[in-house]
Parts: sequence; C-alpha cells; structure tokens
Amino acid sequence: MASPVSKTTRTPKRVEVNQRALVDKVLARYPEEFTWFVESLYWLAQSAEKRLVFRELLQNADDARATKVLIDFQTKNYATHSAGANGKTNGINGVTDIPDLLTTKLYKWVVRNNGDYFEDKDWGRLTKIADGNPDEQKIGAFGVGFYSVFGITDSPLVLSGARDVHISPQLYTLEDTCPQSEWTSIEMVLKEDMQVPIPKPFDLARFLAATMTFMSSVENAHVFFDNKIFMKIAKSRHVPSSIRIPKDMIPRSKEDTMHIKGLSVVTQEITVELTDWARAAGTKITSTHRSGSENLSKDPVKRKSFWDGSKREAPKVAKVTKAVSRASTFDHPPWLTHSAKYAVYSAQVTTTPNKDLYKGLRAMTKKDPPSHFDFEMVYFSKEEQDARTAEEKIDPDMGSIFRGPQGLFPQLDGTAQTTGIGGHMSGRFIPTVERGSIDLTWVHIFCTCGFLARLVYEQEIRKVQEAWPAVNGVSVATADARASASREKALYAMRYFTFQPSTPDAKVARILQDAFFDCFDYSSNVHFPILTNSGIRSTKDVREIHADFTSFMKTVPTQLPTSPGDPPNLVDTLPEKYGVRTYTFSDVVKELQGRILQEDEMIGCLRWWVGFISSLEVDEERETTLTFLPNLTDNAKSRIGNSTRVIELRNITKFVDGTIWLPWLQSDDALPPDTIPFSFTRPLDRRHISPSLLWQPMTVVDWLSHLISPQIDAAHDIRKNSAYSNRVLSVLGNIWPMMSSDMKSEAKDLMQDVPWIATNLGFRPPGGAYFPEADVFRDLPVVSVNLFDQQILTVLGEFGVKRHLNFEELFAKADKLSTWSATEMVRYLSTDPDAMERLEDIRQYAVFPCDKGGKYCITDLYLPHGEIRPLGLPILAWSRRIDKDSEDEQLLIDMGFLRHPPLEKLIEIAGDPDPKVQRAAFGYLANKFDELYDMEYDPSKYEDMPFIPATRDGHDCVGAYEEVYSDPSWALMGFQKVHHSVDRKIIGRLRMREAPSAKQVIEVFRTSPPKDVNTATKWFAFLATKQVLSPGDLQQIAEIPIIPVEPISQGHSDFAESRLVPPRECFIGGSQYGDDHLYRRLFTFVDFGDHANRFLKACGVKAKPDCSDIVHILIKDPKEFLKKAGAEGDPEKYLVELRGIAVGYEGLSEEDKKRMKNAPIFVGYRTSRSSDSEDSAPVVRDEFQLVPASKILLADDMENRRIFGEFVWLAPQDELLEKLYESVGSGYLSAHIKYNVKPMNEQPKWTRCEEVRKAILEKLPIFMHEFDEQRLKQGSVHRKWDDKSRFLVKGCRDLKVDKKLESNYRISAERQRESNEFFVSAEITTEENGCVVLWLKKTEHLDMYDVAVALCRLLFKTHKKHDVLSLMTILETDKEVLRKRGYDVDRIEQAHEAAKLEDKKKEEEREMAARKKQLEESGGGQHGGGTIRFRSNKLLDFFRWQSGGSKNAGKVEPKEIDDAVKELMDQCTKGQATREEQAIRNKEHSGAHKKRKDVKYCAELKSTALETVDVGGAAGLIPVWRQITAHKEIPGELTDFANIVHGLNGVLDLSNNEHGIFNIFWHPEDPDLMGFNRNRLIFLNLAHYTEHLDSMTPGQAYIHWYYIILHEIAHNKTPFHDENHELLVAGLSARFLPRLHDVEEVREYFNCGTDVS
Repeated sequence: MASPVSKTTRTPKRVEVNQRALVDKVLARYPEEFTWFVESLYWLAQSAEKRLVFRELLQNADDARATKVLIDFQTKNYATHSAGANGKTNGINGVTDIPDLLTTKLYKWVVRNNGDYFEDKDWGRLTKIADGNPDEQKIGAFGVGFYSVFGITDSPLVLSGARDVHISPQLYTLEDTCPQSEWTSIEMVLKEDMQVPIPKPFDLARFLAATMTFMSSVENAHVFFDNKIFMKIAKSRHVPSSIRIPKDMIPRSKEDTMHIKGLSVVTQEITVELTDWARAAGTKITSTHRSGSENLSKDPVKRKSFWDGSKREAPKVAKVTKAVSRASTFDHPPWLTHSAKYAVYSAQVTTTPNKDLYKGLRAMTKKDPPSHFDFEMVYFSKEEQDARTAEEKIDPDMGSIFRGPQGLFPQLDGTAQTTGIGGHMSGRFIPTVERGSIDLTWVHIFCTCGFLARLVYEQEIRKVQEAWPAVNGVSVATADARASASREKALYAMRYFTFQPSTPDAKVARILQDAFFDCFDYSSNVHFPILTNSGIRSTKDVREIHADFTSFMKTVPTQLPTSPGDPPNLVDTLPEKYGVRTYTFSDVVKELQGRILQEDEMIGCLRWWVGFISSLEVDEERETTLTFLPNLTDNAKSRIGNSTRVIELRNITKFVDGTIWLPWLQSDDALPPDTIPFSFTRPLDRRHISPSLLWQPMTVVDWLSHLISPQIDAAHDIRKNSAYSNRVLSVLGNIWPMMSSDMKSEAKDLMQDVPWIATNLGFRPPGGAYFPEADVFRDLPVVSVNLFDQQILTVLGEFGVKRHLNFEELFAKADKLSTWSATEMVRYLSTDPDAMERLEDIRQYAVFPCDKGGKYCITDLYLPHGEIRPLGLPILAWSRRIDKDSEDEQLLIDMGFLRHPPLEKLIEIAGDPDPKVQRAAFGYLANKFDELYDMEYDPSKYEDMPFIPATRDGHDCVGAYEEVYSDPSWALMGFQKVHHSVDRKIIGRLRMREAPSAKQVIEVFRTSPPKDVNTATKWFAFLATKQVLSPGDLQQIAEIPIIPVEPISQGHSDFAESRLVPPRECFIGGSQYGDDHLYRRLFTFVDFGDHANRFLKACGVKAKPDCSDIVHILIKDPKEFLKKAGAEGDPEKYLVELRGIAVGYEGLSEEDKKRMKNAPIFVGYRTSRSSDSEDSAPVVRDEFQLVPASKILLADDMENRRIFGEFVWLAPQDELLEKLYESVGSGYLSAHIKYNVKPMNEQPKWTRCEEVRKAILEKLPIFMHEFDEQRLKQGSVHRKWDDKSRFLVKGCRDLKVDKKLESNYRISAERQRESNEFFVSAEITTEENGCVVLWLKKTEHLDMYDVAVALCRLLFKTHKKHDVLSLMTILETDKEVLRKRGYDVDRIEQAHEAAKLEDKKKEEEREMAARKKQLEESGGGQHGGGTIRFRSNKLLDFFRWQSGGSKNAGKVEPKEIDDAVKELMDQCTKGQATREEQAIRNKEHSGAHKKRKDVKYCAELKSTALETVDVGGAAGLIPVWRQITAHKEIPGELTDFANIVHGLNGVLDLSNNEHGIFNIFWHPEDPDLMGFNRNRLIFLNLAHYTEHLDSMTPGQAYIHWYYIILHEIAHNKTPFHDENHELLVAGLSARFLPRLHDVEEVREYFNCGTDVS
C-alpha cells in the first residue's frame, strides 16, 4: 500500500543511471545468431556481444545502401606503426612473409562500407541509445544495434565523410574532423581479453556468404589481415521474372492485414574467393559429411572400431589445417574460388493493419509499420545441393564453404533459423532485437511466409511434372530408370518443404505450416501435388500404399513406400483435406472392370479378399461383407499363366484343395470348367477359401465325372488313352488315403461299369481286370499299368481289380495237379495281402510237398536246413537253397514253416527211444539254447518229460528235470545223475538242480526205504552231510518206517527179515540198560555209527527214552505196560514210572499233556469193605484200577476221605503223584462236597469272638506271607477283613454241619446216607452281601484246629494237613514267641500294610478304567489303532558299527565286490575253517577284537561259554548249543527258528553242501545278541528270535535273519564294521535277494502271488 503524501516540501533528486552497464544489459537481449561459433570454436569462451558485431555492422551498411564492405583485422604492430592502419597506406613495413593466422593475436578491427555518409540526424542517433531509425524501410527500431561493438571494444571510433566521433568507455563522445574518404569506417581497438587470433577464414567466409544473401544493397565484401586481402565475396542477381498469382491461391492474410500484390523470382549467385594461405588455417567446424562413412558396414561388429580395444576416447573438435602452396607469397597468393546459385522468390506485400495491430506494432518498433515491404524466400535447387555434396566429398575435412553450421545452404532437416523448412526467408520488417523472441503479433507476416513457400513448392513440383518422361502419352512409372532424375527432383522438393520443429520457437514452424496448406481456396481446389508411384499426382487421386493391394491395384496411384528411420515425409504432414486416402472397394471394382488381370495379380486380389473375410470375427459383419462378393467375381477376369486363356470368376464354383491333390495333380491335367486352376489358390489358406469365396473343394468324383464326360478331349479320355488312364491311376493312388470312405464308395460306384482299366486284352471295367499274380494259368486280362507303385496297386484293388483266385479253387487245383512247385505256390501266396489274414485257413490245406514224399500242412514242415535233418522231422521240398536270414527264409517263416523246432517238441524228441535222435535233439538244444530257448525255457513245464542224458544204476538213460541232478553223489539213493557227456555250461543253462528236493527225498523213504542195515548206514551217513532237509522235513521222516531193525534171534531161524521202524520209535544205543531192563522190553534201540546216528538224531531218534517216550508207550497200551512192568498185582512198579513222568511232566508237549488227560493210565484207589461171613466184621482195604485222571479226586481232607472214600476214585497219597494228578485234571474231594452250616442260638455278647477275630487279623498275614496267590481261591481278599462289613466272628450255642457228595465222580451205585451231620466247633458261612462269618461254638476251650480247617477251606483252592496245623499253631502262639521262633513279624506286617495300599491303588485304577471304558462305550472317547513296530533298530545298526583294529584286513575295492562275494560263498561251502586257515585269518584280523568294544549285537561268546544240547531232532541237522549259565529251558519255538535258518540256507544255495555252517544257541540272558561268526561257522541266538517273535510276521523274520546271516558271513572277509564290510553285505544282499523273494513267507509279507517262477 502506498504511503500518504507528505505535506512537507521535498527536494527532488535525479535518478542516476550507470549508462555502460545499461548498454551491456540491452545488448544481452540480442539473439545469438552467430551460433556456428558455439560448436567448440574458440569463440565459445567469448561474450555474446562479440558474436553480433559482423551481422549488425553489415546490416547498418545495407541500410546505408552500401554496395561494398571491407573488414580489416590488424595486429598491434601494424595498427600502431603503419600509416595504412587508418586507410592512407597499403603496406606493412615491407614484410611479405605469410602470417601465422593460428597464433598471431589481433589488436584492432576496422569495418568500412561505401554507403551514404552519416547525416546530422545519424550522428545524433549515434549518441542516443534506444532512439531507433524512424524510417519504416529500415531495419533498426531501437538504436542499439551499433552498440554491439561494445562487446569487443571499449572506445569505438566512427569516421564518415569528413567527421569522426570517438566514444569513450564512459560513453562520452569526442567529435573531430578527418580527411574526406569514400568509406564510412568503424575502428575498434579490442579489449585486452578479446585480443585473440583471427577467426578461421574458411568459417568466416561461410558466415559472411550466408549473411549477405538477403541484403538488398551489399554486393561485395573483402576481408584483410593487416591490410592484405585474403577473402573476396561477391553477390550478383539476374533479371527478375514476375510470377502470376494462381487464381486458387488466397493472396492475403486471414485478418486481411497483409496483401500480396506481386510475385517475382530472380536467380542469385554468390562467389567466394579465398587465398590458399588463409584456407590453410583450416576450420574448427566439423563437416557434416565424411567421405568414408558410406563404406562402413551397418553391422557394428564388422567395423574395425568394434574390436579396437575396450577404451573409447572422447570425441574431439576437428582441427583441420591445409598445407600452403609453395608458390604462395604474402602479396601474390593463389586464390581458391567457390560459387553457388539459388533462386530468390519475392512477394511484394502491402499492409493495412487494423487498430489493435497498428497499436501493438507502434509500441514495439517505436515507429509506424511499413506500408509495404518485400518478403523473400531462397530456394536451393537439387543440382546446387548436389554440388555442395560433391564439394564435401572432394574435401571431407573442410567440407563445403556454402553448407554447414550458419552456412548459406542448409541441411534439409530445417534451417538454423526459424522457418522449419529447407529454405531461408527474409523480410525487412522485424527489428534485430526481436528476432529471438518472435511474438504472435507477427502471425500475419507468417501467412505471407506460408503463401510464398506454397507458391515455390507448386512452381518446383510443376516443373518436375512437366518434365516427367512419357511413352505414348503415358507417364512412365516412378520406379522406371527413365524417371530417375525427375523422381529425385520431386523427392527433393517434397523434402525441402517438409516442416520440422523450428528453433528457438516451435510455434513458428506450426504457423508457417498452417499458412502453407491454407493459402489455397479449398472450395475450388483440392489438389495437392505429390510424388507417387505413377509420377506427380494430386493427393485426391492417390491411395495409401498397402501390401494387400500392391500386387493387383496397378492403375491407382499410391504414395511411395517408406521405411523405419526415413526422414520426415511431406505426405505425413498433410492436413486432412489434402490427405492421401485409403483404398475402397470401388477402387477395386474399377480396377477389375478396367482390365484383365494377369495370373499373379488375380492371386493377389484373391489373397486380399480371403484374408479380409477371414479376419472378420463377427458373423453378422462377415455375412454383410459377403454380399459384395458378386460385384467382385462378376468383374474379375484373369489370364491363366502366359497363355491367352481367360477365366471369369463368375463361372467358378470349385477349387483344388492342395492338401489332397498336390503335388500329384499337374497344371496340364484336365479340370472341370467350374474349377479354378490350383495355381490361383495355392498361396491361399485352404481353410478360408470356402467361407470367403463360397467355393467348394473339387472332389475325386467331380474330376472323374469330367474325365468320362462327352466333352472331354481325346488326350484326356481315360477310356481311350491308356497313358492318361494310367496317369489318373497314379494321381488316385496318391490321394486315395486322404479320401473319406463315402467319397471312395461314390467314386467306385461311378467307375465300376466304365471300361477305363487298360489291360493286355484292352480296356475293361475294374471288376473284369486282374493283377499279374492272379494269372496262374495265363488266361486272364491283366492290368498294364506300372505295378511297382504300391499306391496304384492299392487303388486298383479298391476299384475291384482282382488279385487272386478263390482259395478253395486254388488249392483244389493244387491238390489235383503236381506240375507246380512249392516255390511257385509260396510266391503266389506271398503276393496276396489276404493270405496273412487267412493264414490259419491256408495252413489247414495239406498240399505242400515233403522232401521224403507226401503232402503236409505248412505247420508240419521244417525248412530244409542241414541241422534239422538229423532230428527226423518232415522237411519242405524246396527247389533251391535257402540261406540263413535270407528273404526266402523270412517269408517261409512268416507263412508258418518251421525254422527251428519248438522247445517242447525238441524236448519231446530228446526223449525218443532212438539214442541217435536223443543225442541229436539234446545237442541241438544245447547249441541253440542261448540263441533260441533261454527266455522261453521254464523247467517247471518239463519236469515230467525225460530229455536230459543221465545215468542210473550204471545204465544210460534220459531223465526228466525232476529226476536228474548234477551232484553225482545222490546216485547212492537211487537218483539219476547227469551223463558225463553233458557240458557243465548247459547244466547251468538248463538250471538243473544240484540235489533233489526234500519232498523227493521223503518220497524215496516212503516208497523205497533201505532194506538192510548196510544200505541204511550209507544213506543215513550221506544225508548227515547234506542240508536239503529242514527240521520240518526231518519231522516227517521221523514218522516214516525207514530204519531196518533185525529181529531178536528166536530158535534156529537165520532168515528172519528185518522190520522197518520209524525213527520216532527208536533210540540210539541202549547198552546202558541191562537185558532184563523194562526199557529193553518197551523200546527199540539201534546204532549205525556216528555219522549215520547224527542223521537219525536229527530225525528224532533219541539217545535214551525220556518222559515223553514213556508217556507215548504208556498211552498206547496201558494194560500191556502194566503187565510188562510186573505190576498187575501190586501197582508200585507202575507208580515208579508214573513218578518219573511226574518229574518230567513240565517238559512234555502240550499234545502229550492233552492225551494224558483222557488216557486211562492213572492208578485210582477206593475203599472196599468186605466180610468173610455175615456175622464177621467187614474188612476195609484199598482197591486200584487204571482210570483217566478226570475221574480221580485228591483226598485233601482225611475226614472226608473216611466218609466218602468208597464212593470215588482217589489218588495215591503221594505228594509228587498228587501234583501230577492235579496237573492232568484231577479235582479235590472237598471241592465236590456241599457244606450246610447250621449255627443254633447265636451268642452275640460272647467276647471270645472279638478276641478270635483280632487274633486272626494280626496273625493271619504272618501265615499267608509264605503262600503264592495262585493257591488262593479269591486272591488277597483277606487283606480287606479289617473292615467288619467284610469279615465277622460270631458265636452260637451249638454248631452242626451237613456234608453231602454231589458229584459225577461217584463210582458206586449204592445209596448214600441221607445225612452226614457232624457237630463241629468252628465253621464259616458267606452271607449274601459277601461278608464272611466265622461261627464259633461257645465252649470253654475253643479248638483252634477247627478254626484253622475252616479258614484253610475258605482261603485255598486246595490245602494240606500241614497247612491246617501251621495256621493253628500261629493263631495260638503269641507274636513275641513267633519272633523268637524266627518269624520276621515286623517286616511281614509292613509288607502287609504296603500290599493293602497297593490293593487300594489297583482298585482305584480299575474303577477309573471301568469309568473310562463306560465313557468310551457311550461315545465320549476315541479309539485309535496302532501299527506293530519292530522294537529294535539293530538291523539298521548293522551299517553303523564303527571299525577298529587293522585298517587293511579284509579291504575290498568296489570293483572287486563280485569276486569277493564269490570267494565268501566258496568259503561257506567248505564249512569250518581248518587250523591253518584259522591261523592265517587270525593274523589278518589282528586287532579285530577292538571292534567288539562297543558292539554287542554280533559279539562272539567265549568258547567255553556254550555247551551242546540234544534236542531230539527239533532243529534237524542244525547243531544246538546252550549258554552254560542259562537256567531257562530251550523253548518249543526252536523248530520254527530252525526252519527259518534252514530256509535261508537254501536261499544262499548251501543246501547240498557237505559241511553245514549254521548253529543255533540259546542265550536267554542276552536276547539283544543276534549272533556271531566263529571260524566261518555262524552262530544264531534263539533268544533273539523269541524276544521279537510277537512283533514280526514270518516274512519279516526271514528278512531280519537274512541280513543278520549276511552280516556274519561278511566277517569271513573282514572283522571290522567299516565301509568294506558294508560293501560286502550289500553285494551279498544284491546277489541273493531274488531267491529270498521266492520264499513263500516273504512273498506273503509283500502281498505277492504264491506262484514263484
């Protein structure tokens, strides 16, 4: 806000202006048009003012109407010492040497012109800044142009006429007089920082030539160095020619402010002369042309610079210098002359500005706008531009003096000024100071610019059009070589007037471009001429180039094609009204109407149409567009190839589908008239032809119908021309596979009656022609076409040409005739494709000859090879030799003739009665086995067919696979052995067994047991060395009568036959028993020697009878046993044997125990009463009888025995026997007696009851602590008696008990007394609530014996008399006395209390479990299953053991693993290591004991830790050992484990070995110990097997022990648990895994089938 005006009076002060600073700021507004100095010239470092000096002073000279300008660059020496410095003299003190323009610094500039002298008003304006020239025809507007000299000097001197004015640095002027001269001069002593060498003369000449172009008066300019001229520039103009303004052009601006009244053009020429020494100074402006650039490869990799090192130097400004001619002198240099011509178009413009425009111009220029002015434009012709290019090529370093930055000739990408096109424009209207910031006020002037540019374009393009070459009045095509000159001129003109962004203001180019296109009256002229493919045409007649139309649109002109990277094109900038249009359908129709197209043109037209239609995705749009199709086809005509034939598309309805017909159909083949030749549709996508053109593919029927039509010419008539008929067959043969079945049927129906098949008897219908192979009797019409083409053969067959006769007819003739050979018949059949399908039928005809006569079926005849003949098989009669693998052989084999006998047939022949045939057949099998029969051979299929050469009982024979064995030692038992002539290799190939199976051995024992002791001894000793029989097998043999036993000699019979006894009924030896020993009468004893006895022991023959043997013979016939024991009258000797059985009862099998329970072998007693007379007293005695144990009772109560002893069988009064009787099912007498307790007159206040109760509660635990709960009836129920609800003692006056025997044990039918009542002093009852009540008879002296009896009956299942007495004693004795007698009363009481607490805890747990179960049953819980898992990871631990000891012992390389495995298995066959081998092994394995330091799974026991055990054959032939510290008996699972070991023995192929390696030992104290290896013998722990029996299936057990055994076998090679041991185990496992998989239990575990191949 302005402050209020003060009322006080103030003294005004003058505003001081720093005038020099103001000048500098004004000059700073000038545009930097001398921009060629910017390109890295030394002027780059200079101020902007210095760049304006030349242009401003030249412009001042032109305003003064000067015709000549002189510019003199002076050194300080010259300027200060020479009189010529002021123009009076011409010399430099006689110095004539060529100056060094590159380094000599300037001191002074002098610029002179011969224009008008300064007038007074001019001198006045010179001293007044911003007081411009009011002359409207002058450029100056602000009066500041002259002051540009202050950019280079501080005190310029102006001389004009006879006056001079010197301006000081402080802008003071000093006027003076000077001598009169024709020149107006401006002298400028350079500022110190401006005293630099002269500008490059070549670059200065380029700038001055361009600057003088638009000057109206200046025609010459000379440049001097120290008054020596080195540059001359001359400009000349020819006589101007006026130009008529075209009537269609609008000669005014849009606002009607400027009018063009006249037009003219003048040719102007400019010449530049430059001395050699000045030109030698070179240039600092890099030429725009480099002559070598066009020879560089476009591929950067192929340029040398691509490979010249990795460093790239920064670009440098060119510093070009030229050598000076030797003839050059400073005064007389040779001159180099350059000249150029160009046209200057001029428009005479008058102005009538409106009020606003006038006001604006007045405010801007400080003067009235001109009423008229000339506006000029320069047009450089193509020839002149080419001349500049040629100059640049001649001297690529310097370039052209007329073209380059700030040069006269611009590049065609826009000038360096503001037009945006390829030409300069000028009008003396815009003041200098405003040229860099053109305002839109000047838009009106730009309309004139655009008008003039359009006029020039029209003039130039019309010249090209008028000069365009023509032939017969028709312009040649643009691409024609004859039009090349015109084409280049047109292109040049179009490029010249292609507007590009202008600088520094882009608006200028846009305004000029709009004026360029808008200066014609569009309503009357829509023509804009451009270069097309047909010369110069108006854009309204030109179409955009489009690849789809180029091939057939020839008469419609199109714009020229462009490529990516091309410079901007004038056509691209055309406004819409002049724009080039796209093709229309009408253009296409006109093209088709106007001429007949060539074939390639028609192809292009079809390609366009089909491509366009197929690109339409909307069905409605596609259907609408197809309505135009008739307009296209009705006018389309085309020649076919180079012929004169013309097709019209209106007649076409079909096309040739190339996917079917090509390349088979040729161009000269006849086509239906409505089918277009394929050459027209080949380039089209066949999928789109029908949808786009509505044509259908030509079918075979269409083609064949045309070929048999009446209008067909003779050359293509397949009914008359055999060559073309065969040609048609060839085409059909190639396309036949692609035809549909319906089309084939239609074609065959069409041609079936047409005689078009050429034969040797003329043309025939297909059904009447035959192939040559059918002509067996040479009387049929045979086709004459080339029969080597299989496709033709197929087509002939499809159309019905017959290939063969009927098989029935053929073979009927063959059977009757004998003139044909097998060779001919086979060849005939081989040509029939149906023969293979009917091969089974053909093989039924027995018509083929045998070489020995007769006729056979194919499948009965063998090929005539020499190796077949000895087999006695029927051979085919063949007329020539058949080589192996020949075509004949393969053909015959395919037909079914036999090359080799089938394996089954060959095996059958090998069993022929004829020995020669046998040998030939087996030899053939052996020779061909690997080649033919290996994969097919399955021994199980031929196990009953004799074919293997063998020996039996010394005689040659042939045996079946199941009968012959490779180990000859089995011949001892009558088995067949392989004949010695059989090669060992074929034995392996045939997989012949080394030994018979266990089943076969058992069968021999069943059917042919040894008849005498000698034979039996050999057999048994032999089998003791083999591992064929498993423990289970030996158990079977144990029941077979195989042991010959010589009868006991009786009388004189020496010929009594031996009897055969099962091993189960025999015993070894017997010498320990006397001849009269009972066992001698009961059992059979044998002795066949140690080796044989070993086998017999494995079969169950025992060293002596044991408990089970006695049981067996006892059960077999108890009465006979009683008799032989001599115990018929007195059972005592019998009871002795029963006592022996009682001792060994626990060792009996469950089966034996079960049999004993039901057998009548036990002695039972009963009391018998008899008298000699009626009056005598009865005699009481015991009777005995052999009865089953279930009918005998144990007399556990003597009173009850006395009462009921005559009614039941009672056991002997022997503790050992009672235990036996109880074990086999005998009950207790008291358990079968019903007690009825009758207390009378209860005495509730009798204190003795509580005393007794207390004594029982205190002392009963002392009595009970010695008893096992198994003896108790109700367990530990007595521990709860301290609760009175559980146990009470009551008294009564009298106490009776009624005893009654209620049992099926009664053996007497006599009536029992009704009542056995007895008075007692104590007895027990149990109430309904479970409370136990001890009743005591009230008496003074209570008998504690009855109390003890009652308690024992209640507590124990059974009790003895001493139990009662012991309890009675404890109840009657004080605790202190009991302590003295040795009872640990305190400990017993503590244990009793602890037991009560434990009972309570268990009861709570049971209750909790019951509640939980109830909750689960009601749905409140979840039940989850589990998987049984092997509890130990020891099998995995095999491969984790750490090694110890020597690292080289048993070292195995991976590549040697197979050899190592073989060596290990060979060692196994040898059995236990010898002493020498043990010594070597111990030496190699020194330090191996270290491996056992932390390994317990395979640790070896000490040799003294095991003892042998006789298990009676339970383990077969496998030795059984026991740890000497083991107390547990060897369990019955031994046999199962031995069977597994034996099975694994077979898996490892060790069954037939003479020496077994497996041993079983029982070590229950260490079940984690699996086994160990001792001197190659493998010891396996039965305890480990039984420990994990429940967690493993049999299959798992096999796998588990398989790896254990392999682990121990591997220790034969290495003692360590290291990588070598792992390699051995892995190698052994891989070798025998297939055999392990064949074990039935393993297959069941893996859910495999049971059939093992």
